[in-house]
This record gives sequence, structure tokens and C-alpha cells, in this order.
Amino acid sequence: MTAHVLVVPKGFLGDILLTSPVIELLKRGPTPPRISVLCSAALAKLVARDPLVDDVIVFDRKGEHHGFKGIKLLAARLRAGGFERVYSFHRSPRTSLLLWLSGIKQRIAYHDAFLGLLYSRRVRRSATAHEVIRNLQLVAQELDQETRSMVEQSAREGIDAIVPRVQLRAPQPNDEELSTVVRAQVLDDTRPYIVVAPGSAWETKQWSPERFRELCAEIIRRGTRVVIIGAPSDKDACRTVAHGLPEASACNLCGETTVLEIVRLIQDAKALVCNDSLALHIASAVQTPTVAVFCATSPAFGFGPWRNSAVVVEKQGLFCKPCRRHGSRRCPTGTRLCMTGVNSGDVLRPLEHFMVEQGVWSV
Repeated sequence: MTAHVLVVPKGFLGDILLTSPVIELLKRGPTPPRISVLCSAALAKLVARDPLVDDVIVFDRKGEHHGFKGIKLLAARLRAGGFERVYSFHRSPRTSLLLWLSGIKQRIAYHDAFLGLLYSRRVRRSATAHEVIRNLQLVAQELDQETRSMVEQSAREGIDAIVPRVQLRAPQPNDEELSTVVRAQVLDDTRPYIVVAPGSAWETKQWSPERFRELCAEIIRRGTRVVIIGAPSDKDACRTVAHGLPEASACNLCGETTVLEIVRLIQDAKALVCNDSLALHIASAVQTPTVAVFCATSPAFGFGPWRNSAVVVEKQGLFCKPCRRHGSRRCPTGTRLCMTGVNSGDVLRPLEHFMVEQGVWSV
């Protein structure tokens, strides 16, 4: 009988992408389980596009499933789902309580999950490995012995390359799902383009917009278009980047694209320049060469590029860097050196290498 497994990833799209290798390896086993994913309504349609996901269950934290009454309602649905086990990558106490109330017999979470005693098994994760490896640690017991050993060695020694070839997977859009503007960008064969993503959810993870603009001006000078992307909250930064650039060569699409369109724009680009953000993980999934500027954070925290042609650029030698694991609203020292200390030339050099390698620019 096919086992029915529930996967509870963290709550952002980047986390969903970083969990996709878990689903792939679980499906590679001799008896692939039926896999359901519990996620927010905002992510449900995107997760459902994964061909390896059999079912999506919505956790409406602010609506139907708000409060203890809502948790009990969702727990009853999970109880009726016949799940053999659940893997919770989410560490919140609400998730812990929900899964305990669901009555799923095997409830597996990380050792530092809040209300961890409500789980049947807790797994210790590496503090230094890439997040993909840490995610695989949670399900390692269900993998074949060879794969399990490689995951454990990678977590212990930090050698990510020895894990079986698993790639991040991003939802793929169809041409008819693209707006006229986006379609014009990706289908224009006359000049290649580079995607620039200057935004981030946290201010201290954003490289200086003025430096981004300097870089874009040089990209355009070399005959390559620039497409600027971002969430609506990134509009100020993107407006600063686009200011003064020729409209024929710089298209600012900030706040005007869907996630699927962003995936396609990055996928068809010759390269991506971004901060430590969602765009970085999308590029890893679609294998677009990337130059990522890490400001307040560090790839040592496990959220750097995954198996992609990518270069991380960061200001070295700062006593305060990295200041926080996920960034913060403002620089705690007031210097903002990690955000302004990287010059446009520092980013241009690895970008030039990628463009020359693809035959777009000459040496």
C-alpha cells in the first residue's frame, strides 16, 4: 500500500524551492509515497504546479484556520487524510500544535522546533550546511542507505557536491500566462538581457540602488538590455536604479509581474544580478548564471546559490558582518558599510566572465 506523506515547508516561496529536492528524493524511492504539501493560500497554486506533488492543503492562518478553533478544524481534516507521517520544516508552535492534534502517528521535525515535545521524532540539523542539505537531513531516515550516508557526510563536512544530483525546481509558466510586456522582453531576439533584482524584504540585505544603477549603465553601454524586477515594496529601489537609464534598454517591471513571469524572465536572461533574496533561489532552479551581493547576511548561513554558475560578492573585513541571519530593518551600527562598500566594478567582473563565457560580450 502506498504511504501518504505530508510535507510542511516554511512559509515563503524561497523556502518552497529549497524544499523541492526533498520531494524529489522521496519520490525516487522503490515505493514512492503519495505526497501532500501544507502551505498558505498565496503559495498553493504555485506548489500545485509541481508534478511531484500529489495534493495541496491550504493552511489559512489569518482566515478559516485562525485561532485554536481554526487549528482544530484543520487538524480534523488532516486526521481524515490517512497520513502515515509528516515532515515539518516549519518550527512554529502553532504548527507543532496542529500536527499533534492531527493524530498523525509519525511526526518528524527539527530538534529546535517550538513545542518540540509534541513531535514523535526530532532531527538535529547542521548549522553550517546549505539549507538544501539541512532539509534532506529531516527525511534522511526514509532515503536509501547510500543517499543517506552522502547527506550525512555533506552535513558533517560541508561537501554539497557529493549529494546525488538534485536540483531546485521552480514552477514553469506557459507562454499564454505571460503579459504582453513580459512576452516582448523574453521573445526579443535582437538583444539579450540581464535581469537585475535590487530589492529584498530586509533593508540591510539590499545593495545600494545607486551602485545597481552604475552597473546597469555599464551593461547598457556594452549593448545589453536590462530588465529590472521586484515586488511592489521594492518600487523605490527599482525607481532609483532605472532613473536616467535609456528606456529603450532598461525596462522597469517592478510590481508589474507575477511570480511565474519572474521565473520566466530569469530563466531566459543571460545572467541575474541580485541580493540575498528569492531571485537567487529561482536562478538556482532555472540555472541562470548569477552574481549575488550579500550585504548584512552571509552564504555561510546556508542560503547561498545551489549548484548554479554563481558568484557571491560581499564586503569583507567588517567587524559587524554578518549581523543577523535574515537581515534587519536598519543597520545596527548606522554605517551601512555592508550595503555601500561593494563597488559596481566588484560586481561587473564576475558578470563580465559569465557574459564572455556565453559569447555575449567580448574580452
